[in-house]
Amino acid sequence: MAYLRFLDDGGQLQTKVLDSEHFTVGRGPSCSLSFESEMISREHMQIDLEGDGRFRVRDLGSRNKTQVNGELVRETLLTSGAVIRVGDRVMEFIDDTADRESIELEFLAPDERDPAGCVWTKVKSPLSLAVSQVERLAHLAGDQPLTARAEDIAEVALGQLVLEMNADRGLIALRGDKRTDLRILAQRGLMRRRGSSLTPVSQSFLFAPILQQVAGRYPESSGQLDLKSGFASTAVTAPLTFRGEIIGVLYLDRPHSGKPLTSASHSFCAAAAAQVGALIGEASRKIGSFAGREGATWMATIRRLQATLSDPIPSSDTFDVALRCFPGRMKCGDFGTVIPLDEQRCGIIVIDGGGQGVTGLTQASAIRMAVQAALRVSEDAVYDPSVLFNAINRMIASSGVRQILPCTFVGVDLSAGKLTYVNAGGMAPLLMVAPGRLVTLDQVSLVLGVDADYVYQSTRVDVGEVFRVVCHTDGLTDAASATGEGFGDSRLHEVLLDAEAFAGASEVVSRMGDAWSAHMSGAQPADDALVLVVARG
Repeated sequence: MAYLRFLDDGGQLQTKVLDSEHFTVGRGPSCSLSFESEMISREHMQIDLEGDGRFRVRDLGSRNKTQVNGELVRETLLTSGAVIRVGDRVMEFIDDTADRESIELEFLAPDERDPAGCVWTKVKSPLSLAVSQVERLAHLAGDQPLTARAEDIAEVALGQLVLEMNADRGLIALRGDKRTDLRILAQRGLMRRRGSSLTPVSQSFLFAPILQQVAGRYPESSGQLDLKSGFASTAVTAPLTFRGEIIGVLYLDRPHSGKPLTSASHSFCAAAAAQVGALIGEASRKIGSFAGREGATWMATIRRLQATLSDPIPSSDTFDVALRCFPGRMKCGDFGTVIPLDEQRCGIIVIDGGGQGVTGLTQASAIRMAVQAALRVSEDAVYDPSVLFNAINRMIASSGVRQILPCTFVGVDLSAGKLTYVNAGGMAPLLMVAPGRLVTLDQVSLVLGVDADYVYQSTRVDVGEVFRVVCHTDGLTDAASATGEGFGDSRLHEVLLDAEAFAGASEVVSRMGDAWSAHMSGAQPADDALVLVVARG
């Protein structure tokens, strides 16, 4: 589901679902979302749902223009977490069917110099806060569960702060082993759009909380604003603290604003950063305690259910199959199996049930059994699984107990020389067609059960007599090492592009496992990481 988050005239957080293919925002009463502001045109902008499921924002010739992530746009595709400004209003675009991508600190200036002629205002303590600001701080945590992760807390807090501060971009990050290493927990507006650039930020300013142990704001006054300097025109940064230690950074900016942040905003950000740091630090302690006292027993129960519901992996003279699951410490429930039909055809299915508990395991098992039954009743599903997935989707959407279970299906038909696949929110399968040759079988589709009327479509590719199909869950590429760095797609592709990796299914899995284990260096992943390889020839 995609929606907009914004503050209403009373300062209360509101959400508005994008419930039409052409969602308009403006001052006029006929708009899908209407604001009473002279800064906003009667029909200011429109968000369109495109055929591939992505959303595109278009300015409708407004007087005060439309900005996305601090940049003026006529039209552009939106990514989840994008910050949209119309007139004097800020909205956050959220698409909870899309995975947030990780980002690098590529928006930093290439050196450490500050914006020309810009003088910082630096604050250590004490802070002066109004009562209303203190009340707003109390809402930063949201309704977080006991086992909320640092990323969960940062996502909620940053979204709230971007709206509260009327900012265009921002991030919350933890410091790494080195003084200038950051592990980004949450970001808004800092994803680089293809073919575009990001307004840079001074490195020394961003790292001021860690290197100088201060909260910083620039410019000091409106007279120092320089919109042509090449840097973000106005920004604030503050240290995340926990029990007196600086554990990270909060950063917010308006790249092209002619209105600087106030000293009151500066104090509020410094206090908010301390609040977020305390929440993240306490959450880590709670998770550790919870996992030690109750989590281990619960995980053992879930894992026994997972083992009971899993099928043995078959092999044949035609298809060589290997599967491995690296267990997560907090989430489990991934399934993968191969459904052989004859010497020429089989179906491959991988379902990510991690973190969804007993109901997730039950639903994942039901999806797998439905696919198995359908293939054995109608072998045409191997060549066109879309009909099957449309039926399963309608069933889950109408059940009222939908779990978020990304699913990937690949049908292999050697007699037709085709692979047919559907990615229902799952990770794209990888096709090794020869030593050193790798094809990503990408397809953007919704997770099952989100929209009863959604139509899945099958994608077909030609395949020869010799190939390797590699399927995996996101726990493999998302798994973070002790320094917080994810394994990532690039490392996985590097392993599979090695000419010697074009081997039997077990050897392919072994090579992937060795590279993954070397990256983890003994750290245990939070989520299950399942790998399933089917080799031919």
